[in-house]
Amino acid sequence: MTVRRRIVLFVATLALLLPLCLSPAGAFSLFGTHEVTAQFATPDGKPMANAEVRAFAPGDPGHPAVTGRTDAHGKFVFEADRDGFWSAEARSADQIARIMIRVGGESRPPTRIPPLLVIGVLVMLLALAIGYRLLRARTRRPRS
Repeated sequence: MTVRRRIVLFVATLALLLPLCLSPAGAFSLFGTHEVTAQFATPDGKPMANAEVRAFAPGDPGHPAVTGRTDAHGKFVFEADRDGFWSAEARSADQIARIMIRVGGESRPPTRIPPLLVIGVLVMLLALAIGYRLLRARTRRPRS
């Protein structure tokens, strides 16, 4: 590969990746998840520290999607993989707290990339890499 082709390939790659590196708003999640923070407290306002938490996805109240424990301030952080009303339940030795959390909404469109598009781009990159290696091997082969 000539030096000129290498420079063109480098500039093209840089032009594609630079906007994502410069602006966090330009970056997006491949799986469209939201980070959700819930804080649990007793009826008198004290945080439920180290309480067992179960979070339930919209439309599936029978099976917890996420489990864990609250921190010392009663906070629990989890990733929500879909929009809608999530429910969460925290249990300590003598208290139970339940909350509903709205995740997503109409004001922010989903930034989900179709998996087939990701796979297609990866296959194209693999084909380019194999082609580059074949061309390089052909130019390095000793001539007789």
